[in-house]
Amino acid sequence: MEGGVHITSQGDSAVRVRFTAGDAEERWRGVRRLVSRLDDLRLPAISGVAATYDSALVEFDSLSIRPEDLKALLRYVSTQDSCTPSMPGHEPQYFRVPVRYGGQWGPDLGLVADLFGETEEDLIARHSAGWYLVRCFGAPAASPMMDGLGDDVSVPRRADPRVRVPGGSVALAGVQSLIYSVNAPGGWQLIGRTPVELVSAHRDEVCAYRPGDFVGYFPITDEEWDDYEGLTMEDFRVERG
Repeated sequence: MEGGVHITSQGDSAVRVRFTAGDAEERWRGVRRLVSRLDDLRLPAISGVAATYDSALVEFDSLSIRPEDLKALLRYVSTQDSCTPSMPGHEPQYFRVPVRYGGQWGPDLGLVADLFGETEEDLIARHSAGWYLVRCFGAPAASPMMDGLGDDVSVPRRADPRVRVPGGSVALAGVQSLIYSVNAPGGWQLIGRTPVELVSAHRDEVCAYRPGDFVGYFPITDEEWDDYEGLTMEDFRVERG
């Protein structure tokens, strides 16, 4: 480990770069700088990069570059960028999407409101007033993994995970939040659901959002659901407000 960067082989065609220095925010920004720099370099030998909160898995063609050479390059890129305070190459986008809170759409809203010592109405008002930073892509299928409500309260996962969580479900767990991009099993607490389509395999870009973007919400009624169903995240891109 050198300069707060730990680089290890993951099999014969991937390398993990883990940032260990500073607080969680600094480590995340280190990951984003590395990903941005690799995007700029567009090295043919690198076939993919999967980033998390504090690390990035870099997949490569072992016939095109030796692992030790790639590690040296990644160490150089990671440590050189460590003095750059901002995240180059990405101007944040903002999306504000409709959500039907509570009821069948968010069956755990009452439980979460109790955890925060609030009424359901107060929790809806607070949740829909904020902006949530997309930290990375999560499961399932490029779901936006975001910050939570910003409190010290940690929302517990369900003791009995659901076999099927509907796509579009807005969920909280720990100090994080997530929108399930597709139907999938899951144990997060569900507070609402959006009718907006998050991902599609039929578009050039699977999803409109990226790490570093922000997502906000506005409440809708049952009667308004059909007005928004079938629309995509692109339809809800807004100026920061």
